[in-house]
Amino acid sequence: MIFEQLLEAARKLDDANLLPDIPELLSQGQLAAERGPFAAKSSCVVLTTPVTAVPDGLSIDHIRSLAADINTQDGPDTTAVLSAVYAALRSSKLGTKPDRVALEDVALQIGQVMEPICSGATFDEDSTDYASLSRNGLLGLHILASLSTLAPRGDLVLPTKTLLSVIAFTYSSDPWTTSSSSELAQSLLSGHIANISPTQAVEPAPFVAPRLLRGSGAERHPGENTPSTGQGRFIAEDVLTGFLRPLFAKARPTTVTVSGRPAAFPEPPPRYAQGDGFGGREDDITALKPWKYARRYAVTVFQWAMENSDTDLLQQQWHLYTPILLTLLDEPQPASLKLRSISIFRNFWRLCPEGLLSRTGLADVFEQAVFPTVLSLPSLTPEADSLTLLSAAYPALFDMVGFEESDPSLSENEVGYIRSEGTNDMAVNDKHKLQTRGFTEAQRKLLDKIVREGVMVGYHHAKDHIRLVDFFCQTLRRLVDGMGILSVKYLKDIISMISEILVNPFGTKYPPALLSAIFLLQSVLQTCWPRVPHYCNEIIKITMVAWLNIEDDDDFSSSKSTKTELKQQLIKAVDMLSAVTEAAKLDMSDRVRPLLAKEPQLRPLFTCCEAK
Repeated sequence: MIFEQLLEAARKLDDANLLPDIPELLSQGQLAAERGPFAAKSSCVVLTTPVTAVPDGLSIDHIRSLAADINTQDGPDTTAVLSAVYAALRSSKLGTKPDRVALEDVALQIGQVMEPICSGATFDEDSTDYASLSRNGLLGLHILASLSTLAPRGDLVLPTKTLLSVIAFTYSSDPWTTSSSSELAQSLLSGHIANISPTQAVEPAPFVAPRLLRGSGAERHPGENTPSTGQGRFIAEDVLTGFLRPLFAKARPTTVTVSGRPAAFPEPPPRYAQGDGFGGREDDITALKPWKYARRYAVTVFQWAMENSDTDLLQQQWHLYTPILLTLLDEPQPASLKLRSISIFRNFWRLCPEGLLSRTGLADVFEQAVFPTVLSLPSLTPEADSLTLLSAAYPALFDMVGFEESDPSLSENEVGYIRSEGTNDMAVNDKHKLQTRGFTEAQRKLLDKIVREGVMVGYHHAKDHIRLVDFFCQTLRRLVDGMGILSVKYLKDIISMISEILVNPFGTKYPPALLSAIFLLQSVLQTCWPRVPHYCNEIIKITMVAWLNIEDDDDFSSSKSTKTELKQQLIKAVDMLSAVTEAAKLDMSDRVRPLLAKEPQLRPLFTCCEAK
């Protein structure tokens, strides 16, 4: 065998446990590797590189034969053969003008070898050798880059299966991907996706376009089923239909049909089969959800497809996305997969043409898929995971309800406006604001569900977890700012929640929660001012007790600057309350004067009232 010496040198390189983050090292005369996270325990390793063993008279057909010798993904010589192929391609001994067909054959073989199959992933554990997958993937990417430079006029067309393997390495957060392989994969894709030929694609699975209701806004017309760009055809035909659809077909949720439309009569899941650990053997589970176990990179491919789609493509091919996306959203574990699914959904929602999901009935289906995540609360969900999941789920629901994140900070000129304007003018202004923030009936119902069944339920269930309390205050503040005057209907519950947080004598042990509650109070005072006078005494009590708790805590856990910030924001809230009562023709100073006589240390808090 002409590559015997080359393979032997490659095996020695692999035995040194050197992860080839920079495979160009294989082309140097001598290799000296300093000790690092992937190096051997010795401080320095010096080896003879495979390039010294590259045979003379080398041709691309020889390299094609060498690549064909890799029989299995996890074979012991996989990395050594890839290293040898790379060294041979970079060698000056390679003959000129290689045949493009032979180059594409090598690319196809390399793509199959570098596919990150997680062979050790099961329901109970994951024994996959990710270091090996990472090494092979990075070497494979460098080989593909070398093949592109060898092709005549640089017009090498990578086969679809190879492109799918490249896409699998586009996100550095995956355990089989490094930052180096991610950058190289994205560079390769940018030069090949736009010029991909449909004839190079994997034969797509048979597909029948769904029948759509007349007037739904998504009817098909002749010539509209085929995307107009090469990238669009690749995503629709090769990625979504040919590759992803068969992998997700067995685990499709009952709320959606095979054609991607909402099911008219969804069947409930089996009673004892609502999780991976029930209703079947372990091998059945892994076969049912290959995208969660052996072929986890399918989620990466779908995320790439979503991020590289556009509104026109979704207008035509939305039915190809929805079954896959709903399958991912319905998967409760692990938390990392749920977070990724929600992120993909947010991209999908933003790209979809306005009103398309509502007209097709899928908006309610996605709401039912996303909303349960807001109930991922302790003790069933660890506090850290709960905080992460809630931080992803609520913004997704805010996207669905249709308002953007606004700056919740209250400026001084807004306080002045409340003080200077009369009640009638303020009512007219809020009526105009309500019209500009108009919500549909469906959006109002979702807002009501988010507040009552989401934030309030979550707060009362997890109020002992102070970090979650802080998060719920911030979330409710965004809701109040987004809903405007509509948030008046929740004022009783919101004031009660603020009171529990601010009057708690142990609240000073975690100042961020106190500060978030004060900011929430300020948003309520600004937005719900017509009803605030009815809660004037309660708000005075809240601010007074919070001030005394801060002043009396000698062991304040935070810095002096944070304590000062809390007091300043309380003073600002009282100033806003004074402005609201003045606009309502009420005298707040009569209520405050007895308090100042009994507790002189409250004087800085109620300076605005005392001045009157």
